Amino acid sequence: MKKLNYGMYDFANSSFSAIIITFIFSTYFARQIVGDAQLGAAYWQWTTGVCGLLIAITGPYFGILADKRKNGLINFLRIFTILCILITCLFWFSKPETSFIFYTLIIFLCSNYCYEIAQIFYNSLLQQASEKNKLGTTSGLGFGLGYLGTIPVLLIVLYFFVLSDTVLFDLNKQEFENIRFTALIVALWFFIFAIPMLFFFRDKTSKDIKKNHLNFKSLTQIIWQNKLTETGKFLIARMLYADALIVLISGGGVYASGVFGFSFDEIIKMAIFSNIIAFLSVIVGGHLNDKYSSKNLILISIAALTLCIIYASLLAVSKSNFFAVVMVISIFIGIIQSASRVMMTSLINEEQAGRSFGLFAFSGRITSFAGPLLVGTMTYYFSQRIGLFSNTLLFVLGFYFMLKVKNK
Repeated sequence: MKKLNYGMYDFANSSFSAIIITFIFSTYFARQIVGDAQLGAAYWQWTTGVCGLLIAITGPYFGILADKRKNGLINFLRIFTILCILITCLFWFSKPETSFIFYTLIIFLCSNYCYEIAQIFYNSLLQQASEKNKLGTTSGLGFGLGYLGTIPVLLIVLYFFVLSDTVLFDLNKQEFENIRFTALIVALWFFIFAIPMLFFFRDKTSKDIKKNHLNFKSLTQIIWQNKLTETGKFLIARMLYADALIVLISGGGVYASGVFGFSFDEIIKMAIFSNIIAFLSVIVGGHLNDKYSSKNLILISIAALTLCIIYASLLAVSKSNFFAVVMVISIFIGIIQSASRVMMTSLINEEQAGRSFGLFAFSGRITSFAGPLLVGTMTYYFSQRIGLFSNTLLFVLGFYFMLKVKNK
């Protein structure tokens, strides 16, 4: 039951990632609020970068606080999940006017920050949710349910709020109320399906850990003991390829719209197909993770994603070309995220979970401004294609440093 409760949180929060970060609101912001797809994409990527920097600075600190407290992991997960849901509702007020650019970016920054901080505590509970030799299967189930959960949300948005001539609740299409209302759908979906994890998952951290054993020195010992630990090496590698993943996840919808002219309904349809592919691949990937090493899965995924970016940025010339490469990306993007969570879990002790995954978030975010800043700046000065192509640098560097990590 714990495994299912754990997986249902991914089922719940994937709606935020798909609707707000990647496909719907990012596109609406660039095209309707900013009124310039290229400039809007740059603003969105820059804000993602600032958010990542804030997560990197504060994430380990929240991890230490959680490890100090009885049931700290689950309680911090509850707090930041509820904050994310409440702030997401404020997207409703983001009208299609340039005067709402700053407002929308602030709401995006705050909601995405809470979403990502909550992920620290969710990831840190993987060990408690799974049998020791089934970490890959449990992690894959979570990511798989996440992709599966995105599909009904996208279908609801597509057929009841985008394609329908008569929009539910008499929402005004001229004011894009039908698009803004999707944020409220996300908030409701997130809350309902997060209930099993938030209120029925029992955190086995049943007593307080002595506070003098938990400080910032305990963080450095995880990554450095006279030399870089294997955990430290892995976190450096992940720091680089995670930056590249952030660009793909946060900028996919804007790129499809700006370069290939995808409409809202075409973006949603592509998202539905990509989530079906991702669901199937990450379930299989989870079982492979238990049989083979997380390191090998990560290396294969990085190589495949790098080739996909090269094709999408330099060679794809039509919507069908781009659609095809997105399907291939969908195979590997869930596998690499799931395998990364498993690898981190296998490298740490359970009593280190909060602060270790605080470092995991730190590694994924301390230079996360680099990917969006690099791509956003190259987009601003050249084009979206050149911006996306520059992302290959981060994947290549991540691949190189991942080769140096030894399997535990």
